[in-house]
Amino acid sequence: MFPSHLDVYLYLRKSRSDIEEERKAAAEGRQYDTLERHRKRLFELAKMQQYNIVEIYEEVVSGESISERPMIQKLLRSVEKGDVEAVLVIDLDRLGRGDMLDQGMIDRAFRYTSTLIITPNDVYNPEDEQWELIFGIKSLISRQEFKLINKRLYNGRVDSVKEGKHIGKKPPYGYIRDENLKLTPDSKTAWVVQKIFELADSGRGRRKIAEEMNILGEPPPSGKGSWSQTSIKNILMNEVYKGDLVWGKNKNVKRNGKYIRKPLPPESWIVHKGAFPPLVEPTLFDKVQEMIKSRTHTSHVNDEKVMRNAFAGILKCEKCGKTMWRQKNPYQPKKQKYESASLTCSNDECRRLKLNKAAPYHRVEKAIIQALEDMLSEFKLQNKMKKPKKKESLLPLKEKALLQKENEKKDLEKQRENIHDLLEQGVYTIERFMERQQILSDRAKDIQRDIDQLNVDIEREKKKTVTQDAFIPIIEQVLDAYKKTDDISKKNRLLKSILEKADYYRSPDSKSPDDFTITLYPKF
Repeated sequence: MFPSHLDVYLYLRKSRSDIEEERKAAAEGRQYDTLERHRKRLFELAKMQQYNIVEIYEEVVSGESISERPMIQKLLRSVEKGDVEAVLVIDLDRLGRGDMLDQGMIDRAFRYTSTLIITPNDVYNPEDEQWELIFGIKSLISRQEFKLINKRLYNGRVDSVKEGKHIGKKPPYGYIRDENLKLTPDSKTAWVVQKIFELADSGRGRRKIAEEMNILGEPPPSGKGSWSQTSIKNILMNEVYKGDLVWGKNKNVKRNGKYIRKPLPPESWIVHKGAFPPLVEPTLFDKVQEMIKSRTHTSHVNDEKVMRNAFAGILKCEKCGKTMWRQKNPYQPKKQKYESASLTCSNDECRRLKLNKAAPYHRVEKAIIQALEDMLSEFKLQNKMKKPKKKESLLPLKEKALLQKENEKKDLEKQRENIHDLLEQGVYTIERFMERQQILSDRAKDIQRDIDQLNVDIEREKKKTVTQDAFIPIIEQVLDAYKKTDDISKKNRLLKSILEKADYYRSPDSKSPDDFTITLYPKF
């Protein structure tokens, strides 16, 4: 069964037998255009399955190997970008009949992006077992060749590491690399690395170090944005800063058509100690590593997997939209009535710029419960009124808009069929057809996005049909259960049952711990 509504490339190439047939036809005074015949068949398939032909690759030269055919090279590069879902070709062997190396290149390009190969008779899916059957035997020798090539490349990299050469894409932050791939300290940034280790040695955590580096105004390794806990961690745990060159920490493994980085055990790493001048003393580096290991990590759920934040996943920073974290005060007085914890934004940038000031956890909890009680009182008051204020549902308008968009989609499908007819009749040239098809395809995608959004909106409006009368007892039950339990996890579930989210904001100039605002977004 053929898939439909795909973005595709179209590839055309003559075989040797086609060339011979054209010569024979010319000698007999007949017209025989191989590529035109193939183009017509593939266009018919595209019309039938409503494919959007993004580009046509037409090979005008003959050659056995990929290196001799520029258009197949261009096609494979385009396929590797993952911009389309399939390639249309008259037959599988038109992509390549070269040696095993060529077969391996084709196999890799289509496997990497899970791009289909579609012919008038078959669909070849790189993720199917059938793909292995087709390409397995053909590419057996090429795979062995690739293994040999990879082994030689691996051995070359190992030799380079043993020679103290840095073979990464770019030198580590704090170093510069010469033409012999040797690293030397960068006078402009080496001091930054040393300062970070100095701060870590003094007992500061990654967040505090990041804040201090941002105050200094030195840009992070990426050259943009601000320092974060991650960028600090990457420097503190990189052996390169004690002069050791380490290679082979990770391995690229293919999963579901995509490559992911898989960490390798330390015993498999290639290490060259003292490969270049260190930026920090090895003893200091090792001391910082022990401090990192011993430092307890503050998380939303403690080591016993007990939730401590009743607003986890609910309370958001009004300024940046990130989740509000609960942080416990390690210096809490023993006689204090409430556990000394605060709620602060999880966004490093938001905290650094002090856009949203933290507030005591128990005060925020009290404010949220009060806001729910106020909402409940308002609903009850409205129910007592003779003419309760009703919000008109947007459902009819949304359904009408959806019907209109679906009709527009049908009209576009007819227009796409018409341009195929005009091409067949010779009214449109290939260039004009491609231009009109792209315009219609873009419009179709816009309409489909509108349809998808309208379906989401309609579903949301249908959920809003729950009456206010029904919502009142739900809030009452949640508030009653919340006040009776000390189980934080249960409190979190209760709040999530009635709230989409809640926004928190406290002005940086605020003096009173109760001077903050809470905005609730109920699910009903």
